[in-house]
Amino acid sequence: MTAVLIIGAGADDLQHGSELDQATVEVASALKKHGLETILLSDNPFSYALDDDRVIDHPVVAPLGVKQVVDLINRFEPTMIIPTLGSRHSFELVQAVSETGIFQERGIHYCGVPEATVRQVNNPVLLSQTLKQLGASTKLIRTVSDFQGAADLVAQVGYPVIVRAALPKKQAPRRIIHDSRELQNAVAAGIQESRAGQVMVQQSLAGLKEIEVLVMRDSSGTMMNLAMVENLDPIGIHAGDSVAVTPAQTLMDREIQDIRNVAFAITRRLRIVGVNHVQFALDQEHQRFYVIKNSPYFDRIASFVEVATGYPVATVCGHLYAGQLLRNIKLGPNYSRHLALTEPVMDRTAVRLPTFPIESLPGQRWELQTEKQSVGSVIGIGRSFLEAIIKGAAAYYTPTNEQIIKAIATFSDDRLDERLIHPRPHRLLTLLEALARGYSSDELTELTKIDRYYFDQLKRGTDLVRRLNENQGSLDILREAKYWGLSDDQIAQSWAISPQKVADLREENQLHRVYKEVDPSAGEFDEHPHRFYATFETENESDATAGPRALIVGDGPRKLGNSTANDYVLAMIARELKHHQYQVVSHSNNPNSLLMTQWLSDKVYLEPMTEEAVASVARLERPDYAFVPAGKQELGRAIERVSPTTKVVVIEATQIPKNVVSSIPTLEFNGLFDGQVVYQLGVTGELKDQGVGKYQTLAKRYPAHLESDLATKVTATSERAISQQETPGLYQVLYQVDGDAEGVHEDVSPLTAPDIAFMTKVLGMNLTAIWVRLMIGRFSGQALVKASHEGTTYHDAIYRAHFPYADYHLTNQKSAPATVIGAQIERANKGSEQ
Repeated sequence: MTAVLIIGAGADDLQHGSELDQATVEVASALKKHGLETILLSDNPFSYALDDDRVIDHPVVAPLGVKQVVDLINRFEPTMIIPTLGSRHSFELVQAVSETGIFQERGIHYCGVPEATVRQVNNPVLLSQTLKQLGASTKLIRTVSDFQGAADLVAQVGYPVIVRAALPKKQAPRRIIHDSRELQNAVAAGIQESRAGQVMVQQSLAGLKEIEVLVMRDSSGTMMNLAMVENLDPIGIHAGDSVAVTPAQTLMDREIQDIRNVAFAITRRLRIVGVNHVQFALDQEHQRFYVIKNSPYFDRIASFVEVATGYPVATVCGHLYAGQLLRNIKLGPNYSRHLALTEPVMDRTAVRLPTFPIESLPGQRWELQTEKQSVGSVIGIGRSFLEAIIKGAAAYYTPTNEQIIKAIATFSDDRLDERLIHPRPHRLLTLLEALARGYSSDELTELTKIDRYYFDQLKRGTDLVRRLNENQGSLDILREAKYWGLSDDQIAQSWAISPQKVADLREENQLHRVYKEVDPSAGEFDEHPHRFYATFETENESDATAGPRALIVGDGPRKLGNSTANDYVLAMIARELKHHQYQVVSHSNNPNSLLMTQWLSDKVYLEPMTEEAVASVARLERPDYAFVPAGKQELGRAIERVSPTTKVVVIEATQIPKNVVSSIPTLEFNGLFDGQVVYQLGVTGELKDQGVGKYQTLAKRYPAHLESDLATKVTATSERAISQQETPGLYQVLYQVDGDAEGVHEDVSPLTAPDIAFMTKVLGMNLTAIWVRLMIGRFSGQALVKASHEGTTYHDAIYRAHFPYADYHLTNQKSAPATVIGAQIERANKGSEQ
């Protein structure tokens, strides 16, 4: 059997979350349909793909290094390698592996990109030369070894310029430089951060419009434009921190065609098979554009485009990697015969809004620049841009952001101007305040460099809110407000009444939301991806799912704390429910969530995580079970009100774990309680952080290697403590061990998602599946005991949480558990002390 080695993304960081795991599942599932054997290398404990043996034949938990890749090649003898599912780091890794000569020696084929393209993507100067040969305009970029070389480029293009380390030793910042002194400091720092002792200096295009294009190409040269995404914020703010919208709203047809042609030419020249993400800076005043980046791998845009258009981007790529041509790909009964060859058409608008960890990093100096600062994103879909952005912005109305809104309202005009010129996270809130104060679209365009079209659209929203305030109880205004996407809560706030009274008024006047399918042909062909969004029109396209069904309410955008571990647990819940023949209906506004994949969800509602939206889905679907993350119990109560027969299950695992810092050794006993019996799942021991000289529960080792007497005591005490819990579930008991090896019982708490992911991998036992069976009445203690003894390898393993302090240039704050951004799992030597 032909084997394919997939290079995984590794630990979550600021640049990627579940979107790469999501794409890996879809690509691997397509590869399996062609009879290919799949191998996945990753050290991310939160990776769902590593635990799904239906798509990954050989999951390998190991560091993402040259030695590990070479060892896997010698072990499995793959004939193909996929570097496009592990972000930019995978390109750097496969280039390093290639330099050993093993790819040429074994005849290993790159999927998605040729080796020469990998080298060009890793070297912006080489890529820039290729683009110039194509006649594509690019910003000037030069690799230099000293200040004088940087100064020579500045003399040619002027300030500002961007400086960053070439081949950085670790993630290095991009610095916007405005004068000679800043340039001297940036060059010196960059040289120190570079493995080659060099820095890249590049022309800044700050202020121009940013356009992102996703292209698909097969090995015969057939190409498609899957989407053109427009960023509201101009160049100078990282695209991941900007509001993105598709289809593009402000481009002329000539601009669209010219950009499309250049994106095609680049994709053709680089001989890419699969997706290619090309970013442009558009200077509409002078009618020219620049190519600013080319990324022939999966990223946030690929997942956003897949959700927004309904086109199965990753699945099609999997078929292309297996050697298929676009014209021959068959995607199954839900799609038309030649869908893979048909460019998506949209009869709707989708926006992606970034979310920021403001409450988790109070010491961060927030200002949006060229370095990414958002940690998650949400999607809003509507018939218009205004409806889409209003629905997406529902995620911004959190207690923390409510305080920000109140603070912005007290700003003087001068301070508001300063915030408009130097934007902060969730700048949409600042823009709306400016519009409410009477700033004109032209004034705001001058201050922000955002196209005036968007201010004209947002002004319609602020005018609507003003008329709501002036016309309390008006049925006409209510109908208009719901059409444009305002929630019952927002209307109730304007009218100073309860949301329930607004809902009652809607019901009395037959103002009901309907659901429209997100299909890639805008209804032209009979296609049913079973992805829906709500709007207040007439025709409904979603009926209740047939058969036993379970609703899974998503956890919203990625946050610091549990990172993507919560999404991992939700995906594992979906998988187990499908195993028990339930139709899985998911409700989520996170475009990067694993719940978006058809592999896990039979139907998805792409709606805000509000009581109104969730209750509407529950009223239509009437699920047998509804699984709701901890901290979102109000959504569970909303489901119970409209569907009393639904059993609501709270997913306690989604709570953020506590981080206990101790000067003495700490242990955690993990167990399952079925209401009568406690089943031991193992004991972990906390590791000492050498930096602070203390033990922390965010770094641990399994197993703990306890002395016999202590192990007996820990087990007996823990089982007794867990058996006193009121509800069945997965639990953890925390201990501190004094110098006489006496265990002191500290706390009993639900086993959280990061620990479930880690323990599932080291035990080889699907803990989420066991918990689901317990919740739906299908649990068998005998099956659990049998599973725990069926040849499971109990590896010595270490779990270490990762923190985003380097990304945000903050000092170490590891005592705060809410700041975890990801984690890494690695093998440990038996008996070694850490």
